[in-house]
Amino acid sequence: MAVYFVIEKWRRNSIVLKKLNIITLSFLAYSLLLGITLLQSKLLHYDNFSHWGLIVKYLFTQQSLPNVHSDIIGFSSYPVGTSLWCYYFVNFIGFNEGVMIFAQFCLIISCLYAMVAVIKDKNNVLTFAIIFLIISLFNYFNTAIRMNNLLVDFVLPLVTLAAISGIFVYKNNMYVLATITVILTGFLGIIKNNGIFFVIIVLLYFLITVLIYKEQYWTVFKKFRLIITTILLSMAPYISWLLHIKYTFGHQISKHEVSVAAYRDIYESKTSEIVSHIIQKFWHHILSLSTLPTQGVILINLLFIVTIISLYMIKHKENRLVSGLLITNVIIILYYIGILLMFIFSMPNKEALSLAGFDRYASSVVIFGLGIYAFFAVRAIDQAFYEQRINMRSFRTFKSFQNKYSYEYASILLLFISTLLILSENNGIKYNLYDHQTSIPQKIKQISGNNMTLNHKKYLIISADQEQIDNYFTQYVGKYYLYSDHVDAKEDISQLSRSEFIGLISKYDDVLVIDEHYTFKAMSRKYLNKNIEKGMYTKKFLLNSVAVN
Repeated sequence: MAVYFVIEKWRRNSIVLKKLNIITLSFLAYSLLLGITLLQSKLLHYDNFSHWGLIVKYLFTQQSLPNVHSDIIGFSSYPVGTSLWCYYFVNFIGFNEGVMIFAQFCLIISCLYAMVAVIKDKNNVLTFAIIFLIISLFNYFNTAIRMNNLLVDFVLPLVTLAAISGIFVYKNNMYVLATITVILTGFLGIIKNNGIFFVIIVLLYFLITVLIYKEQYWTVFKKFRLIITTILLSMAPYISWLLHIKYTFGHQISKHEVSVAAYRDIYESKTSEIVSHIIQKFWHHILSLSTLPTQGVILINLLFIVTIISLYMIKHKENRLVSGLLITNVIIILYYIGILLMFIFSMPNKEALSLAGFDRYASSVVIFGLGIYAFFAVRAIDQAFYEQRINMRSFRTFKSFQNKYSYEYASILLLFISTLLILSENNGIKYNLYDHQTSIPQKIKQISGNNMTLNHKKYLIISADQEQIDNYFTQYVGKYYLYSDHVDAKEDISQLSRSEFIGLISKYDDVLVIDEHYTFKAMSRKYLNKNIEKGMYTKKFLLNSVAVN
């Protein structure tokens, strides 16, 4: 679609340098600043190594979707929408962590740019400044994962907002409207399983838009046919993925699988006391003002209320912001209920009791709520301007000099704050890159490199970082870089006898020592007659001078 519209504009000679405005320049600067930083970024987040980065690597090296024999892919039921996008990207440019992250950023920036379409007057700096500020705020509420990773919790709300923007802009062209809906909802459904929640939102908005459209050609029958066709085509990719999972993996159950059997097994493992405790912790967490998503929900409501009051004082009449406030809160409540049900029905007890990933999951709906506020606000604010004829607007068409100065100062202030927030986000990503130098991924990669040949060798990683071993981060990082489905990690070996220590090593093909593990060094010197430093060692090398009893 994007290519089509660019070609059309070029054909009509409507793409010229003099048409560059503050919107284009702002997004160009935003894209260059973060794009350059993200190209240099490295994978850090846990879930990149447990799935999202790993699946892109698998797709790239195997040139096929995972099957029942792909043991290295633990979460086989996860949809591969964004992973396929990154896969195609690295196929053309080359496989690299920064390239994968940049590929997802291209998807993100296209969705952000689509949001601007709801602005009625593209030369109105104030309305753009509001949307740009909201876009900058997205980064603050996305700090649980940031953009320097391949997780999709940030992508979900942005694709949804882009779809809503597209429906709004093309509400008078039913065929283009339906096409945009099918493309974006079809993609949205295969980004992540809970993407269906956002698909339903988009389809409901599409349904309302079609039903209220009045033109003689579009009879009730034609509208009904368009609605049914659009819904079926929108759900086709998601249904196809579910069928693929069923016929490819059979009864093999994957984490967070959309399956009645999986939900039943997990729920039956929870006693009534555990369920009650999960609900109590959930309730306490969402009421805590220290929780970032809660701060976001409060901010959304405050923004709506302040804007409603301000515009009422200016125009002395109601606007659609009140409806927007109610709709947004209903969506947030339903999404929170969905998160709670996920903890109860599809998460193991330990993860559910710790509300694992709550801030990340909730950030999706907070970002979506902020985007909906931006849509309602810019339309309502535009309607409050003294001159409603866009072609007649200029720096002279203000009701008073005071209004003109207020418009200018507010626009400058909002753009200034947006710039600070974007620079802060860029610095945060750069700090993560600096912090990467001492991280587990860097330690393993320095020794093993990034193996691109899928193998079944058995690896043991020795590390002094017990915490990262206990939460399986070290193992997943090892699985990604060593590209093997059998990677273990150990820290506590001090209680092992000579035979147990030698027996442990003999179970693996290679041993990686990624930091100064004094116990392993001492035991290697004592039992193996080897002076071991950081590095990778084969079993044959370690045991070649040892008599195994």
